[in-house]
Parts: sequence; C-alpha cells; structure tokens
Amino acid sequence: MTLSELEKMMDSCVRCSKCKFLPGIMVKSKEFSSICPSIDRYNFHAYSGGGKVIMANALHKGRIEFTEEMLDVLYRCTNCGACEVVCKFFFELEPNEIIHELRVAAVEAGVGPMSNHKKFIEQVDSVHNPYGEPTDKRTSWLTDDIELDERSDTIFFAGCTASYRREEIAKATVRILNAAKEGFKMLGPDEYCCGSPVYRVGDKKRALKIMQDNVERFKAQGIKRIITSCAGCYNMLKVEYPRFVETDFEVIHTSQLMESLISEGRLKLTNEVPLKVTYHDPCHLGRMAEPYEPWEGELVEVITLVYMHDPPKPIRRGANGVYDAPRNVLKLIPGIELVEMERIREYAYCCGAGAGVKSQYPDFALSTSGKRIEEAESTGATALVSTCPFCSTNFKDKLKELDDPMEFYDLTELVLKSIGGSE
Repeated sequence: MTLSELEKMMDSCVRCSKCKFLPGIMVKSKEFSSICPSIDRYNFHAYSGGGKVIMANALHKGRIEFTEEMLDVLYRCTNCGACEVVCKFFFELEPNEIIHELRVAAVEAGVGPMSNHKKFIEQVDSVHNPYGEPTDKRTSWLTDDIELDERSDTIFFAGCTASYRREEIAKATVRILNAAKEGFKMLGPDEYCCGSPVYRVGDKKRALKIMQDNVERFKAQGIKRIITSCAGCYNMLKVEYPRFVETDFEVIHTSQLMESLISEGRLKLTNEVPLKVTYHDPCHLGRMAEPYEPWEGELVEVITLVYMHDPPKPIRRGANGVYDAPRNVLKLIPGIELVEMERIREYAYCCGAGAGVKSQYPDFALSTSGKRIEEAESTGATALVSTCPFCSTNFKDKLKELDDPMEFYDLTELVLKSIGGSE
C-alpha cells in the first residue's frame, strides 16, 4: 500500500495514545505496562505509533517535508508491530503499516534510510548478506559429520545472522535434524539474504527484487519446503513474500518442526536440563507472523472521519503467530521449568534490535533489551530462551554489558542438550 491508499486510515487516528501501552485488561503491573520501546526510551508522542501516523499524514498532505530530525524519529522504531496489535484491540488502524510506508516514501524521496542502513544494503547487494561477509563462508560452520541429502526438496535456510554471527544456532539445528533423520540440503553460497533488513528500512523496490530472485532460485532447485531458525526469515518467507510474489513452498520454523518430530517419536528428549527459564516471543515469529488475508473493498465514511470496511476486512490482530510450539517443546524437556513474563504472545515486548535499530542506534537497542531482561529476571528465571538469532545477539550483548549472570539460550540449543548432542 502507499500513503495515499492509507489516507483515510491516517485521518482516523484520534491521538488516543493507546498504541503506547498494553490494553488495560492485559496489564499485570505498572512496571511492565508499556508496549512501545520508542516511547519508553524517548517519551515524546512523535516517537509512538500514533505520532508517526500523524507525521505520515502531514507529509502526505504537504504540510511538512522530510528533515534530518524527522528521519531520526522515524528510524528510532523497531517496527515491532506492537502498536498495531494494541490499536486493533480498540480500533482497526494499522500504524505499523503506515510507519513502513513512511519509510518507503523516505527512500523514494532520496532521503532515507539512515547511513548505516545504506551500508548494509550495499553489502546485501554485493555479497548477499548485511554483514559484508564472504559468500563462500556462509556455511563454513558446517562440519564433516553433518549429513546432507542433495536429493531432498527441503532446505535449511540458516539466514545471515545464524550463518555469520550466531553459528551455535545453525549448528544445533542441523544436528537436531540429523538426529531425527529429517532429510534436508543447504544452498551454501547460493543462499542469499531473505531481504528482511532491506525491506524493514523502507527500500521496498530493492527488497522486491531480492524476493523475486530468491523465489526463482528456490524453484530452480526444486525446493518445496523451507526450514528456518530465524524469526525474521520466517516472517519474510511466510508472510511478506506471498504479499508481493507468487510462492509455492511451505515455510516452517524450527520450533514447529521440533514439536512435530517429538510428537512423532523421531526426536527423543532424554537428558535432563535443570533450568528455570522464561520464554521471549520474537516479534517476527509472534504477532508479525500472522499471515495477511487478501481483501478488496473500500473504506466507507459513516460519520465524520469514522470509516467502516465494506465488505468487512479480516483483522490481523497478531494472535495467530507461532506461540505454542516453542512453549510446548520447552515443557517437554526434562528438568525445564517454564515461567512466563507479564508481556507475552501478541503483547510481548520487543528485544529492541529490529528494523535497522541495532545497526543505526545500538544504544537504543541495548536499552530496550535491558528492559526485557529486567522483566525476565522478575519471574525468578535463571535463563532467557528465544527462537531468533537477532534477539539472541541483542540479549547476549546486553547481558555481557551488565555482567549479568542470567543465561541466554536459543531453543535449539536446549533441545540439543536434551537429545544428548553437542556442537
């Protein structure tokens, strides 16, 4: 969509500030009642979902132009989607979509994205990953004892972060797949970035080219199923790709696959892992993983600046993300005690790393992860578990900065411990 297509929706924002907090019925304490990392950090309305909606509407109507200050506010946002889930608890607006289209408008105007974003986009262009690492080193973490099935129509799409920065997650995943005798192959140097970092900062045209190229590459390889351990890759391949390009492959996250393998008896969790853990829902595996349902219709003004969808539009509330699979797997690991944080599932608080924030505003990213770690520690857990290599990096960075004794694990690492495997 474009800002023009979203104009009626932008006009409907009543500046109620609901986008900053959990719905009242979901609040368990004042300490953990907020939902917007940008507001928690900067505390000015412009940084909220609603504030950016107003900004986008003013730009669209020609009342303001892009400035350095405006861009700085626009990109200090993790695009986590929490504002949209909360808004839809009361209304039917899509502030996260509007924020994204405002970024698209900034790129098309030649003023966005920010400097570090441009750097990683250039690296995605040149070596197909945002870290600037050599393409031929993408699977250098693979060891000789890992069995690949080159005839398989299933691939493990490790993603850029697990391949180059969080190798422990990629290693644990392939060992689990081998233990369950789940056949798969890898694309090696032909595995390119899914396009998520490029898409999130607003370079939509380039991201669409990446999507199309990847789909053609999958088709040429005869790929029918894609396994990913990365929440960002999952969201792109499962949710965003079908919005823009024709896909004919299944996408499954490792948490979902492990749950199936355990229930089928192909994966035996035998070793005890004595830990009290709490689980962090990644934004892109949780609320952002709910697919978009096609809708064609119009917004009809019923009273001044109040619109209704005709016909009714399916509301994407974030409740249909991947929430149960990782929790079910954790509960099946002997010795694990799972305790929940206050903000979970579609109302989970962001880790702070997404949508270009980690690269451009590392202080903001770390302050946000610090707030989530405080919430994790309030449960009495000694370990924080998640299912996203990007969340992993941000949490580990903050834990190291704090010299905090809390441990962090990706779910695959705990499963590997329980089946008796090691890296």
